[in-house]
Order: sequence, then structure tokens, then C-alpha cells
Amino acid sequence: MSHSVFSVESHPETSVKKRENGPEKIKKQTGIRKKIEISHDSLNKEMEWLESLIAIRCKELFLQGKLDFEPVDEIPELPKTDSDSPYGIIVNTYKLQEMDRVVLALGIASAHYPSLFKSFIQIEESSSALAIDVGGEYNKTNRSFKPTFQTALFLLAGKDLSLWSNYNAKLISGSVLLQNDIIYNRTDTDFIYGKIELDRAYLNYFLSGTKPRLDHGAYFPGSLYESDLTLDDIVLEPMVREQIKPIGQYIKALESGFFKSKEHHFKSGFIALFYGAPGTGKTMLAGILANTYGIEMYHVDLSQVVSKYIGETEKNLEILFNRLQGKNCMLFFDEADSLFGKRSDVKDAHDRYANQEVSYLLQRIEKFDGLTVLASNFENNMDDAFKRRIDLSINIIRPTEATREALWKQYLPKNVTFESDAFLKHLAKDYSYTGSNIRNIMKNVAIALHNEGGKRITQELISPFLAVESEKAFGKNQARVNTFIRRPE
Repeated sequence: MSHSVFSVESHPETSVKKRENGPEKIKKQTGIRKKIEISHDSLNKEMEWLESLIAIRCKELFLQGKLDFEPVDEIPELPKTDSDSPYGIIVNTYKLQEMDRVVLALGIASAHYPSLFKSFIQIEESSSALAIDVGGEYNKTNRSFKPTFQTALFLLAGKDLSLWSNYNAKLISGSVLLQNDIIYNRTDTDFIYGKIELDRAYLNYFLSGTKPRLDHGAYFPGSLYESDLTLDDIVLEPMVREQIKPIGQYIKALESGFFKSKEHHFKSGFIALFYGAPGTGKTMLAGILANTYGIEMYHVDLSQVVSKYIGETEKNLEILFNRLQGKNCMLFFDEADSLFGKRSDVKDAHDRYANQEVSYLLQRIEKFDGLTVLASNFENNMDDAFKRRIDLSINIIRPTEATREALWKQYLPKNVTFESDAFLKHLAKDYSYTGSNIRNIMKNVAIALHNEGGKRITQELISPFLAVESEKAFGKNQARVNTFIRRPE
């Protein structure tokens, strides 16, 4: 393989606080687009090195048993990597040595350079020897080969059983690539039979220079929640605004090194509970707090976390906590009582396991060194032992009449008015909506006005939307629309 430089055209993305796009050599072009030039010299040399190592081991396979056969004790010298290409940065940052370099190279080849495995395919098609010596998975239909961790051991150790055992022990004890979710092993059987799977975000990083976000990968049970709003942009009850102040104080203390001080014994983690009726803005408030104080918020996807299979929920949460440990971010659990709910009396094995799961969560979340925010409709749904560990509990109450009036005004489109101040006060007084209800109504009203070319919100215009939202908010039997009595001017 010869030296090459890839050019990728990309649109500039919206920037987010404290996020970087990774090491890139950028040359300005005319117009909006930028051309990103990434050196692939180190990556190409690594693939050449892997190709030579495969050739050595395959030659040994063919020559074993012959009189002149001499096994290779040392694998080819590791190629040097540069300091500014994405591949070189990963190698140097994690100080990758022989074992991890082989694993990573196999993952890259499997995803992007499958032709490097043609020797393995030829061996399988001529002697069916892969499963015994090389490992891997051969697909006869499309003549493809996917390396496993046995393949890595074969390349590293050949027929040397002591070397094989040494590398095997290191892999099982924890490769830095596996610990940082650069490489996955998703097998449910013996470790060495698992396929080496490179995270797609890292392949993209090596090829284009786009640095992976913390929520990268199909196996990460959460996603980055982005908000452009700050506390100055929203309407909050004064009591709630006062109660959330300790969260900002905690974030500032964390960044200033308060928890690294030897003058106290407080743990650096902080747990806050937001509870209240649906639609009161618990998720939005958490996102606003993250944006206001310049940290990233990761919204946990419970559908990817909770599993009916024993041990799977804990495994999924470990991926989450390990990825975000030490990253100074917010971890947000919506409907948290489904994970941190009250423990029940043990009546069967399922109850016993469910209680063990809650106990695990109590211990694991205390070890997390960042901000955890839990959202629940009811405070009493939470496990009692867990409630004692919560640093801050805030009732996100339904907006009062004054706050509702402010919310109606906030969602008012430009150049649009209510038919009168009295009508606005009628809406605020007679409909105990949440901010979510008011937003939904005003969105529909704005669309209707746009289509009709109107500029005034009248009772006739808004009443159908009030009826729909009241049914959603209060139930079919409780839904009602209060008539506004216009007073003579």
C-alpha cells in the first residue's frame, strides 16, 4: 500500500459547547464548504504490517510438520505512527502495543479492507482449517471472512502455547480497546470466539477525521440531548428556580477541583430527582441546566437498558457508566422509577432478581463521578434506600396562574395578539395547563393563523384546540371549554 491522502467534503456542523471535531487539517475553500485533508500514511502502514503478519502465519500453517519448518518467534516490528492523524492519535493516546494493535488492525480490515483476508479464505476453501487454527467466521455465499479474537491470538502467538495463554489472559482481563468501546466483543459464549467489531464512529474518525461523540455506537444506550435554551429563556416558578441553584453550584465546584481537595471526604457524584406531573418540563429543564452550565447531557434510552434476561440490564448500564465516567457530564434518566423503583417482597426468583438489580443500581450510581438527574411522575415511586442517597429533590409543580399567563405570552408568535388582555387572563385562570399543553395549543393556533393570514387569537379560533388539549390533560370526562364572556368596552 502506498501513501495516500483522502479528501472529504463536509458541511460545517452546528457547534456545541465543549465539543471538538477532532484533529483535522482544514483548508478553506470558496463558498460554504470546507475540504478536510486527512493523512492515512500511518493507517496504510498498519494495514501493510497486518498483511505481512498474516502472510507469516499462513506460511507457518502450510509448512508445519515439515523437517525444515521453523516457527517465527517474533512478529514484524510495529510501524511508527505519526502524531496528528486520527489513527496515530488513537495509537499514541492509548499507548497501544502488539496485542491491541493486532486487534484494532483486524477490526479496521474487517470493516474497510476485507481483501487482506484473502489468504484465510484460500486456506478455508482448500483445507477447511480455519476453525481449528485461525478462528474467524467464513461465509461461503459471499466468500467473506470476519476475524474473531482467536484470529488475533493466532497472529500474535502462532503455535506457541505459552504466548497464546499470555495474550489470551491479557485480552480477557481487559483490552483498552474494549474498555473504551473502540472494539466490541458481543459474544455470549467463550471470549475468543467473539467477532472483532470496530465501532463505526471510529472507522469514520480514521477515514474522515470526525471525532466520535460520547454517545457513539449502536450499543450505547443513550443519546446526546442538545438544547439552545438557557435559564434566561424559560418561564419557571420562582420556587423551582430557587431550588435548582445547588445544581449550578455543584457543576462549578466540580470544575474548580473542589472534589479533589483533601480537606473533606465528599464523593464527586451528585444525584438530583425531578418529580412532577407529565408535561411540566422535567426533561427540558435538565437540558437547559446542562446548556446553561456548559456540560453535555446524555438521555438514557430505557428501551436499550432494561432487559428481561438476567444480568443484561446491569451489563447495559455498565456500558453507560463506564463511557461517561470522568467526562464531567449529566446523565439523565426519564421515568426513573422503572429502574429505581421500590423493592418488593420476595415471592419468587423474579422478585429476588429484581431486588438485586435495584441494589446493584444503588451501588453503581453512587460510584458515578458526575451529575445524575432522575425524572419521575411521583417521588414516592422511588426506592426508599435510594431516596436517602439523593442530594437534591425538586417538585416541578404545575405552573400557577401567573406563570401560565407568562407561558401563553412566551409562545405567542411575532405580530400576533390575543383578542384582548381579558381573554389572555381568562385562558391563564380557567385552564390549569402545563407548559407542554400550552405549547401544543399555540403551535396549532400559529399554523391556523398562518394558513388563514390572521393576526388575532380569538375564542372561536382557539376553542377547538382547547377542547383537544383538555381531553388529553384531564381525561375525556373532565375535559371542558369555558366560555369567555366578552365585556362591553
